Amino acid sequence: MQIRYYLAAGVAALSIASISATPAFAQETSSSVRGTVDGADGPVANAKVTVVHEPSGTTASTTTDADGSFALNGLRIGGPYTVSVDADGFEQGQVTDLNLQAGQPVRLPISLQATQGIIVTASSLQPNVNLSDGPTTALSREDIETASSVNRDIRDLARRDPLVTIDLTNSRTIEIAGNNGRLNRFSVDGMQMSDDFGLNNGGLPTNRGPVPFDAIEQFTVKVAPYDIAEGDMQGGAINVVLKSGGNKFHGGAFFGYTDDSLTGDKSRTATVNLDFDSKQYGGWLSGPIIKDKLFFMLAYERTKEGQPL
Repeated sequence: MQIRYYLAAGVAALSIASISATPAFAQETSSSVRGTVDGADGPVANAKVTVVHEPSGTTASTTTDADGSFALNGLRIGGPYTVSVDADGFEQGQVTDLNLQAGQPVRLPISLQATQGIIVTASSLQPNVNLSDGPTTALSREDIETASSVNRDIRDLARRDPLVTIDLTNSRTIEIAGNNGRLNRFSVDGMQMSDDFGLNNGGLPTNRGPVPFDAIEQFTVKVAPYDIAEGDMQGGAINVVLKSGGNKFHGGAFFGYTDDSLTGDKSRTATVNLDFDSKQYGGWLSGPIIKDKLFFMLAYERTKEGQPL
């Protein structure tokens, strides 16, 4: 019986949550909030706009210009966020429950009143600015948690895109819009991790998914994007953004097991008995190192299988 060990990335992500910093990667791994602040008499200049990432407490702020416009870039994806606006002569305005996607700016039109504060939820607005550079499927953390996957493989996330086909006869190759899997680009937090040597038919750096499910904050598939930042591919671009920690400790663990007694101990086409077992286990932990400033996130996943002859 052959024993094969598989270590799925053993991802350890130590994140410094400075949401005012601009990432140095070509692939977008952050988002931005833009908008205008108006009063009864027109644009409100020099209003203070504060954006707070509620899970981590990290804060970014700016002031509006003469036209009442503001922009905050390099914000951490996910949420929820709370946007507060303070201006002389006006009550405070707030936008709550705002969630951000990588590379998708959010535009907020905020109107202030002189008599009472205004609190609106992002769900009542249509804040996303459509800057799509081609057909794109973006999965949030909630989408990933509800996705069906037996092997916890990112191929099961990629197949949620209608233009993705998984070739089961060829090492579960991810084919995007009919192109060979080796022509795709795969990146994690902006760092390309494609199979440059061509050792795997699927185009990924490992036979199984190279990133544990529990470590993914957002997963996107772009079909032949024409953005100059997405290069070195002809089929599509698969991008993974890893999770970061917050001000509260969170964690989890899992274990999966199967063997020949659960699936059958003989093959119809073979005379030898099937004798195998498969174990998959792992866990994750995230939390604060310095509250509101420094966080950590660790994820570990391993698969151990005995292969039949």
